[in-house]
Amino acid sequence: MNELLANPKALLALLCVGALVLSFNLILFGLLRGDKSVQEEVSKWGRAMGGGQEGRRRQEAQLDELHRAVAHLKAPQADEDTEKKRITPS
Repeated sequence: MNELLANPKALLALLCVGALVLSFNLILFGLLRGDKSVQEEVSKWGRAMGGGQEGRRRQEAQLDELHRAVAHLKAPQADEDTEKKRITPS
């Protein structure tokens, strides 16, 4: 134990792990108690994570719609070009 405490890197790592465990426990106990400040913070993080996914889904839907519109615009134009080639004598 003295060797662990004598090494500053090991002591710092031990303190970081202890702080991490303590913070997780405080958050969990706050959620179990129904603490509003903890629930609001969790809600903020949830919206931040979900908001990014929702934005990405919305952007993918817009891109899909754009691709369909472009394909729709290209298709009649291609038909007209082939029809013009058939009608126009070479």
